[in-house]
Amino acid sequence: MDSTALELLKKLVAIPTPSGWEADGMNLLARYVKPYARQVAIDTHGNLRVGVNPRAKVRVMIDGHCDEIGFMVQYIDEKGFLFLTALGGVTTQQLAGERIIIQGRQGPVNGVFGVTPPHLLKADEVKKVAPQDLTDASVDIGASSREEAEKLVELGAPAVIDAGWRPLAGDRVACRGFDDRIGAFIVMEAVRRLHGKPLKVALHAVASVQEELGLVGATTAAYDIQPHAGISVDVGFASDCPRHEKKLVGDVALGKGPILVCGPTYHPKMQALILEAAKSRAIPVQRQVRSRGAGTTAWPMRLVRSGAAVGLLSIPLRYMHSPVEVLSLGDVEQAIELLVATLLSMPANVNFRRPQPE
Repeated sequence: MDSTALELLKKLVAIPTPSGWEADGMNLLARYVKPYARQVAIDTHGNLRVGVNPRAKVRVMIDGHCDEIGFMVQYIDEKGFLFLTALGGVTTQQLAGERIIIQGRQGPVNGVFGVTPPHLLKADEVKKVAPQDLTDASVDIGASSREEAEKLVELGAPAVIDAGWRPLAGDRVACRGFDDRIGAFIVMEAVRRLHGKPLKVALHAVASVQEELGLVGATTAAYDIQPHAGISVDVGFASDCPRHEKKLVGDVALGKGPILVCGPTYHPKMQALILEAAKSRAIPVQRQVRSRGAGTTAWPMRLVRSGAAVGLLSIPLRYMHSPVEVLSLGDVEQAIELLVATLLSMPANVNFRRPQPE
């Protein structure tokens, strides 16, 4: 990955983008792609919409959602402790002892999920240190009263775990919120790399909002774009670490290339185009099976109006929906190359209709 792309990725994942508060991330991406696209806009819901070669006959939508899981301030007690509600699929037991950053009235406010010292735990309480419900997880921002806390934060303020970019061995990196800001990054980086290339289809690149709350942004964007075909770029479960069951998610490892997901949701013609592009560029591709496909933005693209031919390209990810998601930058680079190669391989008259009766 070149230094320009890597710098963008580091800046993007440093910005809190919990569902409903993606604007700062979208503005960063918009500034990045503006020199490379004819149409760059942010719509009513906050999706970033980028158009390339818009007059072409066949419309192809590529999407990566820019939101991450997070929290909102639900309640402030009389001692100034905060209690939160979840934005997306939060595992409450992971929160014990974590740091958190809240969007305050005057700027970021730091807090911590407090834990009981081991000295004060009874024998039967040791296994219950981690909170079992968010109502049991108080956040300490240092305030001594409700009035003091309310001067810093308001009800409904968004928050995320305070966990940033950490290089690991080789090309592995750990960070909060790779799901799915890595997909939004890949989609917009593909736009940059397509600049000046002979693209024959109308490309609509989208960084969508509120996927974690029900595929919201991709649903409305797809309705407006009316794509003939679409590729969702998301993360997929890696099974090359302890306690990840291969019989459940397949044999997928970091460093062995992006994942092409197969199943009834994904159109055979799109699958073939992606595989042919991978073969032409000698890009390794892993396969993962999904009997249903309602968990990514490929789903609303597939169901829009009279339907679209969709594919799902995923980045192998360890520890999904945690503050320490881990991926391989090599897999990310190969996913960008594969997405670009697939789009360039599409002819102007590409037909996704199924075989017709004789």
